[in-house]
Amino acid sequence: MKKITLTVASLALAISGFSINPDSVQVKQNQLDLVYMISDCEDMIEWIKWDVENGKIYQEYADLYIENLLNIMSKAEDLIENINKK
Repeated sequence: MKKITLTVASLALAISGFSINPDSVQVKQNQLDLVYMISDCEDMIEWIKWDVENGKIYQEYADLYIENLLNIMSKAEDLIENINKK
């Protein structure tokens, strides 16, 4: 469900961004890049969980990686929020 929401949000940003001045288009592109970054982090978390289940990585390492990816996602969401406020 998150993928569908992110895809719809990405398309909405892309469509709405091209009817505005060039500076605004760049801002929308940056916002879209952040949405893709969040999606990539979610994918990586899923892959790490699969690796733990298949015994390819220790749970302790996975927890560290997941924590760092969640921090990246949180910062990206904060940046998106700040862009929307402007």
